[in-house]
Amino acid sequence: MKKLWTAFLLTALITSGCGSNTAQEKTPTKAEKITKTASFDEKLAGGQLGSETIAFVGAGTANKIWVIDGKYHKLVSTIDAGGPYNERTNKDFYPNLNDTHAIAFTKDFKTLFTGDWYNYDEPSYVIAIDPITMREKWRLPTGKGAHHIALSPDDKYLYVANQHEGTLSVIDLATKTKIKDLQTGKGTCYLSPTMYWDGKAIYTQYMFLSIEGENKVEAIDMKTNEIVKSIPVGGMVHGTNLTPNGKYVWAAVMGAKKVAVINPKTLKVTGEIKLKEGPIHIAFSPDSKYGYVTTGGNQIYKINVKTHKIEWSSTGTTVPAHVGVTPDGKELWTLNHGMDKRYPYTLGGAAVSGVQVWDTETGKLITEIVADGVPHEIQFVPYSVFTPKTEAAKESSHGNHDTVSATEEIYKKTCLSCHGNDLKGGTGPDISKVGGKYSEQKILSIVKDGRGMMPSNLLSDQDSEKIAKWLSEKK
Repeated sequence: MKKLWTAFLLTALITSGCGSNTAQEKTPTKAEKITKTASFDEKLAGGQLGSETIAFVGAGTANKIWVIDGKYHKLVSTIDAGGPYNERTNKDFYPNLNDTHAIAFTKDFKTLFTGDWYNYDEPSYVIAIDPITMREKWRLPTGKGAHHIALSPDDKYLYVANQHEGTLSVIDLATKTKIKDLQTGKGTCYLSPTMYWDGKAIYTQYMFLSIEGENKVEAIDMKTNEIVKSIPVGGMVHGTNLTPNGKYVWAAVMGAKKVAVINPKTLKVTGEIKLKEGPIHIAFSPDSKYGYVTTGGNQIYKINVKTHKIEWSSTGTTVPAHVGVTPDGKELWTLNHGMDKRYPYTLGGAAVSGVQVWDTETGKLITEIVADGVPHEIQFVPYSVFTPKTEAAKESSHGNHDTVSATEEIYKKTCLSCHGNDLKGGTGPDISKVGGKYSEQKILSIVKDGRGMMPSNLLSDQDSEKIAKWLSEKK
């Protein structure tokens, strides 16, 4: 009887969970860990800190470029591309007038390029912007409907896909002139990039351009700036992208619900990845092991580049179109066209749109960043590009107002008597737009060496550099 009673007690203890691995003792999920252990900074970032980068996003119909802190997932500024806001007078045209799609950086991150179209009867423009000052450097007319852009690996040429002319403009950056227009076809659309995050070029002889209306991808030789082959892909094609190691090209063939895999050396289609809905855009992980594809049905896929196995899929919000992967490979950013289900109001007459940030390991949503416009291309730029390099710069970096005020004080003490309070001259010449005439280096030379009646060495080297930089922005 004693043995039976002991056995009964043991059974009761076991079935009640005492001494066993029950639900109360299970390993917490990643979400539970974040809830319990997230630091204040992590909470600000939506539960998980991102990479130390600044993301630049073409904000479409807002006619702006969004500037987003990649670590904290916060919109911190915008750059106005110039011209009217969200003007679409012809419903048959896409991109809209005043629709900022494209984002491309030189390898040193010193120049940002975008494109914009201001009048249906005139060419669109490619615009060069200084990302540090966020001010325009120069602009140049290309063709009608500038859509997407890319640079050659050596930053010698800038290519602009003109959707409404069926051409690809080739711009020589040294001379800032358009040297030719290649006839590419109806629906000239998306160019494969030749640089990702760290300023290192992807080794490739060819750039790949999707032609939506003719179901093909054009291979452009960047040494000769000529089309070397038209590659049929069996359906309407949109996004094209090149792996960071330069070994594969993937093309999003929306019309055939597949990704076409192209060999970038033989220029032949070597495989395909079938999907349930038409793919839209593609991005790759820094190690070239995974491709991330957005499709119709608001789907996002992580796909093994070698095996074509789908690692996970997630559902975004209202067309998670363009995509970008952070430099550390830990986050996927999808640029979503419309988020009106959660934000029942409009900005600038259009639904709120924005960015959704996903964990590349799990496919789980981390956070969301919203703003006005319809986002398109994205480029991540390291924090270090925007960090003051010297102690003097750090001391004067308490805000642009402080820095400018300090420089203006130098001007007032030394230069105002000759060049006037408004810089328009007196005994000295008008320098109110000197930055449009001379480079910063040339202005520095004049400040140091003097010119005409202006003596040399009026300022210290440090103050001369401040004045030269300040004047170079007067255009």
